Amino acid sequence: MRRSIFSALAAIATLLGGAAEARPTPDNSRRLELERRLAGPDGAVMVVAHRGCWQRTSENSIDAIRACIAGGIDMVELDVRLTRDNVLVLMHDATVDRMTDGKGKVSDLDWAQLRRLRLREGKGGSTALTDRRIPTFEEALRAAKDRILINLDPKARLSPAMLAMVDKAGRRSQLLFKADAPADLLLREGPWLGGVRFQPILRQPQIQADPAAAIAAYDPLHPVSYEIDVKDRAFTPLVAPAIHARCARYWVNSLAGRAYGDKAALADPDSVWGQLVALGVDAIQTDEPVALKAYLQRTRAATHRCESRRTP
Repeated sequence: MRRSIFSALAAIATLLGGAAEARPTPDNSRRLELERRLAGPDGAVMVVAHRGCWQRTSENSIDAIRACIAGGIDMVELDVRLTRDNVLVLMHDATVDRMTDGKGKVSDLDWAQLRRLRLREGKGGSTALTDRRIPTFEEALRAAKDRILINLDPKARLSPAMLAMVDKAGRRSQLLFKADAPADLLLREGPWLGGVRFQPILRQPQIQADPAAAIAAYDPLHPVSYEIDVKDRAFTPLVAPAIHARCARYWVNSLAGRAYGDKAALADPDSVWGQLVALGVDAIQTDEPVALKAYLQRTRAATHRCESRRTP
């Protein structure tokens, strides 16, 4: 059964690869731009919206995706979980408590139960309830397809089922899978990751003794990007050479509680976003995507550029 699944996925990949080589037309120009940007560094800094553009919507909602599209944001980061009856849905937390009017773990609830819940405004908690509903992963893929890139943060185990859904409703060349796991484990349990756009998450305490070796361990998966969880700013420039040598993007989060934070960036963007760009970072995930985009446009920020050596 496993052999037949992977054979079918390989056939789908071949078909998709052929479609990507079709002659550009006005109808697919946006699609080709997205695929080019995700394939490798293009000299510009990629703006990634953490859980979507949720400030005037709800995190991990279809409206949050659409708001990012309207704002010209490059990529949305989405969290995917599995319900009790095996439906892939968007939800960051293990429970629905913070973001909805319901209670309980996503994994303990069926889709029929989840679909009746209402999402809260913004990041939830005590915010007002809305008429928005929890979206399925399939709905998110359809909303984003050919309009914006997706960074998939799987809270469920990475699986062929996720890839099958991408091929059904989205486009794998516009989706970035990521995982916080050792390379040997990923190669053993998810060999199909070698056929998608992939990004490992590497944390400074685990890699600071030998960053170059830690990055090299993922070479069999050919990552297009590396997310580095920087704990102190002095570490930031140490990994850039190894990442750039692989024609890949260098990704850092400027979120609350990180070495580079959004709050400080809003007060003095040069000291946060500007410094990241100066140190070779060319993908920034933020809860302030509109402000980051405006800053990059105003400063005409430019960084590493190279021709992609591989297109899954």
